[in-house]
Amino acid sequence: MTGLSALRARARALLARRGAVVGINRRNLALVYPNNARNDYPLADDKLLAKELFVAAGVPVPETLAVCDGLFAVPATIEALRGQRDFVVKPANGSGGGGILVVGGWEAGRSCWLLAGGVPLSPVTLGRHLADIVFGVHSNQLEDRAFVERRIVPHALFSSLWADGLCDIRVITLRSVPVMSMIRVPTAESGGRANLHQGGLGIAVDLATGRTFRALHHGRAIERHPESGAPLLGLELPAWPEVLEVSRRAARAVPLGYLGVDVVVDRDRGPLVLEINVRPGLEIQNVNGAGLGPAIARAEGTA
Repeated sequence: MTGLSALRARARALLARRGAVVGINRRNLALVYPNNARNDYPLADDKLLAKELFVAAGVPVPETLAVCDGLFAVPATIEALRGQRDFVVKPANGSGGGGILVVGGWEAGRSCWLLAGGVPLSPVTLGRHLADIVFGVHSNQLEDRAFVERRIVPHALFSSLWADGLCDIRVITLRSVPVMSMIRVPTAESGGRANLHQGGLGIAVDLATGRTFRALHHGRAIERHPESGAPLLGLELPAWPEVLEVSRRAARAVPLGYLGVDVVVDRDRGPLVLEINVRPGLEIQNVNGAGLGPAIARAEGTA
């Protein structure tokens, strides 16, 4: 009888865990499809289109320096950037960091920009990159737009985690209510990108306090950045109430009910919304050591 009771207890615990953890099918059927109309997906997939909506709604975003709408606009875009430093070139419909080019400086003597490590970037090479973007090379579609943003200068806390890439904060929202959050931290392994599947770190953030409490790298719990050695736990994030507020405002600015909102904290401007995702990944559950199910249930009680 004791063995049977133990078996039943294990079965109940297993069912409870299954109810807490959200898999891809459950995410799609219970969260994405009921809350995000398919014809509204372009409002999130097109970063420029989303950004225009955010600006109209007063949501803080990185400054746009130039937009390249097609091959005809490549020369004018290059001229607009000549002499500029600290900017980022992005495809409007890119994903996974593809096509992003980070420029640090300008060398007047050689009339070229400088990439990370001092690698020169000539106007001709930049023009080819812009052409690739508008031809859809980085977005798997026939055509796209390129845009250029002022480079983010991260708050000192995020620079201390990893100085050679941009950390962002992913906030999952349901009908504009934040339900779970994590910081995504680049590594050398991830190529400076805050992508967990490419080797970046995930750090769980307590929604109520803005403090970090758990970190994961390749599915393994860690306490320090594996390359920089920076401590990851017990950190108090700057401007945390504002981070949550801009996440809510971004979610309200679009007719999409279930989102991953990506926020950065600029040294001078504070929290800025980078982009939104209508199909946010589920790794955030492993990072937090908790399933989305209970968090979603709490959000549905307050939404």
